[in-house]
Amino acid sequence: MLDNIFIENKINSEEDIYNCDFNFLDCTINGHIPIEFKNCKFNDCVLSKSNFTNFSFTDITFENTDLSNCIFENSSFVRVKFINCKLLGAIFINSNFFVCSFDNSISDYSNFDTTCFKDVSFIDCSNNYTNFDNSKFKKFSITNSSCIKASFLRTNLSGIDFSNDDISGIIVDINSLKGCKVNVNQAVDLSKLLGIIIK
Repeated sequence: MLDNIFIENKINSEEDIYNCDFNFLDCTINGHIPIEFKNCKFNDCVLSKSNFTNFSFTDITFENTDLSNCIFENSSFVRVKFINCKLLGAIFINSNFFVCSFDNSISDYSNFDTTCFKDVSFIDCSNNYTNFDNSKFKKFSITNSSCIKASFLRTNLSGIDFSNDDISGIIVDINSLKGCKVNVNQAVDLSKLLGIIIK
C-alpha cells in the first residue's frame, strides 16, 4: 500500500522511491535521511510541514497537493510540475530547479533564497511576500502572476518580463533591476527607487 508507512520505511532503509502514484495521501514526512523520488505523481495529497531537506525529485508531478510549510532546503528538482498546489511558507533555500513549472499555484511567504532556476516557469501563480533574494535565473519566465511585496535583492533580473504580473511593492535593489521588462505603470512605481518624483 502506498501510504506514509511505505514512504517512512523507504526513508529508514535509505531506498529511493521510483514509479509510484500517491493519491489522497495525508501525512507529515520526516525526511531525516535524504532520498530520491523519481517518476512519481502526488494527487490530492496533504504533505504540509514535511521535511524534505537534501531530497531529490526527478520527473515528478504534484497536483492539487498541499506542500505548505514544507522544508525543501538544499533539494534538487528536475522536470517537476506543480499544478494547483499550495506552497505557503515553504522553504527552498539553496535548492536547484531545472526544467520545472509552477501552474496556478500559491507560494506566498515561501523562501527561495540562494536558489537556482534554469528553464523554469510560473504561470497564474501567487508569489506574494516571497523571498527570491540571492537567486539565479536562466531561461526563467513568469506570466499572469502576483509578486506583491516579493523580495529580489541581489538577484539579476535581466531578461525577465514582469509586464503581465503584479509586482506592487516589490523589494529590489537598483542593480538587480537592470535589463528586466516592465510595463509603463510598473516603471512609474519602480522609478521611486531612484528617488524620481513624477508629476
